[in-house]
Amino acid sequence: MTPKKIGPFLLGALIFLFFDCRAQDSETIQITGLVTDYSGNPQDSVFVVAMNKNFSPNASTFTDADGQYHLELQKGKFMALLAVRMHEYPRFSSLPAKEQRLEYWAWNFIADKDTVINIKYHRLEIYGLNVFKIHGASPGYTIYCRPMSLTRLQNEMTDIAPDPDELEITVEINGKPVSVNMAQKVNEFIEEGELYGYLLHVDFKADLDKSRYDVFRIYMKDTTTGDKGEAIYFLEKSDYY
Repeated sequence: MTPKKIGPFLLGALIFLFFDCRAQDSETIQITGLVTDYSGNPQDSVFVVAMNKNFSPNASTFTDADGQYHLELQKGKFMALLAVRMHEYPRFSSLPAKEQRLEYWAWNFIADKDTVINIKYHRLEIYGLNVFKIHGASPGYTIYCRPMSLTRLQNEMTDIAPDPDELEITVEINGKPVSVNMAQKVNEFIEEGELYGYLLHVDFKADLDKSRYDVFRIYMKDTTTGDKGEAIYFLEKSDYY
Protein backbone atom coordinates (compact mmCIF):
# COMPACT_ATOMS: atom_id res chain seq x y z
CA MET A 1 0.00 0.00 0.00
CA THR A 2 1.44 3.41 -0.97
CA PRO A 3 1.81 6.22 1.63
CA LYS A 4 -0.78 8.33 -0.21
CA LYS A 5 -3.42 5.62 0.32
CA ILE A 6 -2.72 5.02 4.02
CA GLY A 7 -4.52 8.18 5.19
CA PRO A 8 -7.85 7.55 3.42
CA PHE A 9 -7.71 3.85 4.35
CA LEU A 10 -7.26 4.58 8.06
CA LEU A 11 -9.91 7.28 7.99
CA GLY A 12 -12.40 4.89 6.38
CA ALA A 13 -11.55 2.15 8.89
CA LEU A 14 -11.98 4.52 11.85
CA ILE A 15 -15.31 5.76 10.54
CA PHE A 16 -16.49 2.14 10.13
CA LEU A 17 -15.34 1.22 13.64
CA PHE A 18 -16.96 4.32 15.11
CA PHE A 19 -20.38 3.62 13.67
CA ASP A 20 -20.04 -0.14 14.26
CA CYS A 21 -19.29 0.46 17.96
CA ARG A 22 -22.19 2.89 18.23
CA ALA A 23 -24.49 0.28 16.70
CA GLN A 24 -23.24 -2.36 19.15
CA ASP A 25 -23.59 0.00 22.11
CA SER A 26 -27.16 0.84 21.15
CA GLU A 27 -28.19 -2.78 20.54
CA THR A 28 -31.26 -3.54 22.59
CA ILE A 29 -32.99 -6.70 23.75
CA GLN A 30 -36.52 -7.43 24.96
CA ILE A 31 -37.45 -8.63 28.45
CA THR A 32 -41.02 -9.89 28.61
CA GLY A 33 -43.16 -11.95 30.94
CA LEU A 34 -46.28 -12.43 33.00
CA VAL A 35 -46.76 -11.25 36.59
CA THR A 36 -49.22 -13.26 38.68
CA ASP A 37 -50.04 -14.07 42.27
CA TYR A 38 -49.55 -17.62 43.55
CA SER A 39 -53.10 -18.54 42.48
CA GLY A 40 -52.23 -17.67 38.88
CA ASN A 41 -54.21 -14.40 38.78
CA PRO A 42 -52.61 -11.76 36.51
CA GLN A 43 -51.45 -8.61 38.28
CA ASP A 44 -51.89 -5.31 36.49
CA SER A 45 -50.07 -2.02 37.17
CA VAL A 46 -46.96 -3.79 38.51
CA PHE A 47 -43.87 -1.58 38.21
CA VAL A 48 -41.00 -3.52 36.58
CA VAL A 49 -37.60 -1.82 36.54
CA ALA A 50 -34.03 -2.77 35.66
CA MET A 51 -31.62 -1.26 38.19
CA ASN A 52 -27.99 -0.24 37.82
CA LYS A 53 -25.35 -1.14 40.39
CA ASN A 54 -26.02 2.02 42.41
CA PHE A 55 -29.76 1.21 42.64
CA SER A 56 -30.59 3.87 40.06
CA PRO A 57 -33.29 2.91 37.51
CA ASN A 58 -32.14 2.13 33.99
CA ALA A 59 -35.43 1.32 32.24
CA SER A 60 -38.93 0.62 33.51
CA THR A 61 -42.47 -0.28 32.53
CA PHE A 62 -45.82 -1.40 33.99
CA THR A 63 -47.81 -4.58 33.47
CA ASP A 64 -51.04 -4.31 31.50
CA ALA A 65 -54.50 -5.56 32.45
CA ASP A 66 -53.45 -9.13 31.58
CA GLY A 67 -50.34 -8.99 33.76
CA GLN A 68 -48.00 -8.83 30.76
CA TYR A 69 -44.97 -6.56 30.63
CA HIS A 70 -42.46 -5.59 27.96
CA LEU A 71 -39.16 -3.95 28.78
CA GLU A 72 -36.59 -2.85 26.22
CA LEU A 73 -33.01 -2.76 27.51
CA GLN A 74 -29.58 -2.08 26.20
CA LYS A 75 -27.48 -5.22 26.40
CA GLY A 76 -25.56 -5.34 29.64
CA LYS A 77 -25.36 -6.50 33.24
CA PHE A 78 -27.62 -5.01 35.87
CA MET A 79 -27.71 -5.18 39.64
CA ALA A 80 -31.30 -6.40 39.60
CA LEU A 81 -34.69 -6.53 37.97
CA LEU A 82 -37.34 -5.42 40.46
CA ALA A 83 -41.11 -5.87 40.35
CA VAL A 84 -43.48 -4.21 42.82
CA ARG A 85 -47.09 -3.10 42.87
CA MET A 86 -46.74 0.31 44.41
CA HIS A 87 -50.21 0.61 45.96
CA GLU A 88 -49.62 -2.73 47.76
CA TYR A 89 -46.14 -1.90 49.06
CA PRO A 90 -46.30 -1.18 52.82
CA ARG A 91 -44.45 2.15 52.69
CA PHE A 92 -46.95 3.62 50.21
CA SER A 93 -50.06 1.52 50.78
CA SER A 94 -53.35 2.46 52.40
CA LEU A 95 -54.67 -1.09 51.99
CA PRO A 96 -55.43 -3.28 55.02
CA ALA A 97 -52.25 -4.92 56.36
CA LYS A 98 -53.21 -8.38 55.09
CA GLU A 99 -53.59 -7.10 51.50
CA GLN A 100 -50.14 -5.53 51.33
CA ARG A 101 -47.26 -7.20 49.47
CA LEU A 102 -43.51 -7.05 49.18
CA GLU A 103 -41.41 -7.07 46.01
CA TYR A 104 -39.76 -9.55 43.65
CA TRP A 105 -36.06 -9.48 42.73
CA ALA A 106 -33.97 -10.97 39.93
CA TRP A 107 -30.40 -10.42 41.10
CA ASN A 108 -27.21 -9.95 39.05
CA PHE A 109 -29.47 -9.68 36.03
CA ILE A 110 -27.71 -10.38 32.71
CA ALA A 111 -29.45 -8.90 29.67
CA ASP A 112 -27.60 -10.45 26.75
CA LYS A 113 -30.54 -11.75 24.70
CA ASP A 114 -34.32 -11.61 24.48
CA THR A 115 -35.53 -13.20 27.71
CA VAL A 116 -38.82 -14.24 29.30
CA ILE A 117 -39.05 -13.82 33.07
CA ASN A 118 -42.38 -14.75 34.63
CA ILE A 119 -42.80 -13.23 38.06
CA LYS A 120 -44.71 -14.24 41.19
CA TYR A 121 -44.62 -12.39 44.47
CA HIS A 122 -46.48 -12.38 47.77
CA ARG A 123 -45.57 -11.35 51.34
CA LEU A 124 -42.07 -12.78 51.71
CA GLU A 125 -39.21 -10.92 50.07
CA ILE A 126 -35.91 -12.67 49.30
CA TYR A 127 -33.35 -9.89 49.52
CA GLY A 128 -29.59 -9.77 48.95
CA LEU A 129 -29.46 -13.05 47.03
CA ASN A 130 -25.96 -14.26 46.13
CA VAL A 131 -24.72 -17.59 44.76
CA PHE A 132 -21.09 -18.71 44.86
CA LYS A 133 -18.82 -21.73 45.09
CA ILE A 134 -16.46 -22.15 48.05
CA HIS A 135 -13.16 -23.64 46.94
CA GLY A 136 -12.15 -26.65 49.01
CA ALA A 137 -15.69 -27.17 50.32
CA SER A 138 -18.09 -29.99 49.54
CA PRO A 139 -19.03 -29.90 45.83
CA GLY A 140 -22.05 -27.71 45.27
CA TYR A 141 -23.17 -24.10 45.52
CA THR A 142 -23.49 -21.87 48.55
CA ILE A 143 -26.43 -19.47 48.49
CA TYR A 144 -26.86 -16.46 50.73
CA CYS A 145 -30.19 -14.65 51.03
CA ARG A 146 -32.30 -12.74 53.51
CA PRO A 147 -35.95 -13.91 53.72
CA MET A 148 -38.13 -11.17 55.17
CA SER A 149 -41.71 -11.90 56.21
CA LEU A 150 -44.16 -9.01 55.99
CA THR A 151 -46.50 -10.58 58.56
CA ARG A 152 -43.65 -10.81 61.06
CA LEU A 153 -42.73 -7.19 60.34
CA GLN A 154 -46.32 -6.02 60.80
CA ASN A 155 -46.48 -7.93 64.09
CA GLU A 156 -43.39 -5.94 65.17
CA MET A 157 -41.26 -9.04 65.61
CA THR A 158 -37.56 -8.29 66.03
CA ASP A 159 -36.59 -11.23 63.83
CA ILE A 160 -38.53 -11.17 60.54
CA ALA A 161 -36.76 -14.24 59.10
CA PRO A 162 -38.47 -17.58 59.87
CA ASP A 163 -36.51 -20.22 61.75
CA PRO A 164 -35.34 -23.28 59.77
CA ASP A 165 -38.18 -25.48 61.03
CA GLU A 166 -40.67 -22.83 59.88
CA LEU A 167 -39.21 -22.33 56.41
CA GLU A 168 -40.04 -24.33 53.29
CA ILE A 169 -37.29 -23.99 50.66
CA THR A 170 -36.96 -25.16 47.06
CA VAL A 171 -34.13 -24.37 44.65
CA GLU A 172 -34.03 -24.80 40.87
CA ILE A 173 -31.15 -24.33 38.47
CA ASN A 174 -32.25 -23.58 34.90
CA GLY A 175 -35.71 -24.86 35.77
CA LYS A 176 -34.54 -28.17 37.28
CA PRO A 177 -34.84 -28.85 41.04
CA VAL A 178 -31.71 -29.57 43.07
CA SER A 179 -31.31 -30.91 46.59
CA VAL A 180 -31.03 -28.45 49.46
CA ASN A 181 -28.41 -30.09 51.68
CA MET A 182 -28.27 -27.48 54.42
CA ALA A 183 -30.20 -24.39 55.55
CA GLN A 184 -28.39 -22.45 58.26
CA LYS A 185 -29.74 -19.24 59.78
CA VAL A 186 -27.01 -16.67 60.38
CA ASN A 187 -26.66 -13.22 61.95
CA GLU A 188 -25.99 -10.39 59.55
CA PHE A 189 -24.39 -7.15 60.70
CA ILE A 190 -26.06 -3.87 59.74
CA GLU A 191 -25.38 -0.35 60.99
CA GLU A 192 -28.64 -0.26 62.96
CA GLY A 193 -27.93 -3.55 64.74
CA GLU A 194 -28.38 -6.96 63.15
CA LEU A 195 -30.65 -8.97 60.90
CA TYR A 196 -30.86 -12.65 60.05
CA GLY A 197 -30.12 -14.29 56.74
CA TYR A 198 -29.60 -17.82 55.48
CA LEU A 199 -26.75 -19.85 54.08
CA LEU A 200 -27.95 -22.69 51.87
CA HIS A 201 -25.93 -25.47 50.31
CA VAL A 202 -27.28 -27.14 47.18
CA ASP A 203 -25.99 -29.76 44.76
CA PHE A 204 -24.31 -29.07 41.44
CA LYS A 205 -26.69 -29.43 38.54
CA ALA A 206 -26.09 -32.69 36.75
CA ASP A 207 -26.07 -31.46 33.15
CA LEU A 208 -23.67 -28.75 32.02
CA ASP A 209 -24.69 -26.68 29.01
CA LYS A 210 -22.80 -24.11 26.98
CA SER A 211 -24.70 -21.01 28.04
CA ARG A 212 -22.86 -18.07 29.59
CA TYR A 213 -24.67 -18.31 32.91
CA ASP A 214 -26.99 -20.41 35.05
CA VAL A 215 -30.23 -19.10 36.52
CA PHE A 216 -30.99 -20.05 40.13
CA ARG A 217 -34.58 -19.79 41.39
CA ILE A 218 -35.14 -19.81 45.14
CA TYR A 219 -38.67 -20.20 46.53
CA MET A 220 -39.42 -19.84 50.24
CA LYS A 221 -42.55 -20.13 52.34
CA ASP A 222 -42.98 -19.18 55.98
CA THR A 223 -45.09 -22.13 57.15
CA THR A 224 -46.16 -20.26 60.30
CA THR A 225 -47.50 -17.10 58.64
CA GLY A 226 -48.17 -18.39 55.12
CA ASP A 227 -45.99 -15.65 53.61
CA LYS A 228 -44.13 -16.78 50.49
CA GLY A 229 -41.98 -15.42 47.72
CA GLU A 230 -39.20 -16.13 45.28
CA ALA A 231 -36.17 -14.60 43.61
CA ILE A 232 -33.71 -15.55 40.89
CA TYR A 233 -29.98 -15.06 40.48
CA PHE A 234 -27.86 -15.08 37.33
CA LEU A 235 -24.48 -16.77 37.96
CA GLU A 236 -21.85 -16.37 35.27
CA LYS A 237 -19.96 -19.58 34.67
CA SER A 238 -16.63 -17.77 34.45
CA ASP A 239 -17.04 -17.14 38.16
CA TYR A 240 -16.99 -20.79 39.17
CA TYR A 241 -16.02 -23.15 36.31
